[in-house]
Amino acid sequence: MTYACKDCGFLFYRVGEVKECPSCEKNHIRSATQEETQRLQTLLARGKPTLLVEEDKPYEETR
Repeated sequence: MTYACKDCGFLFYRVGEVKECPSCEKNHIRSATQEETQRLQTLLARGKPTLLVEEDKPYEETR
């Protein structure tokens, strides 16, 4: 199943129940939407080492 963290926005796959985000370690996890699941699959298919894509970076980081 695909999950999303409500705090940091991290998208990830896990089998079974999830209690905390593997990125920020907070426990505000929800099932990912269909759009989020598709986005994660696309990023993984591209072989991205991280799931942050250029257009997702805050303005300050893209300068």
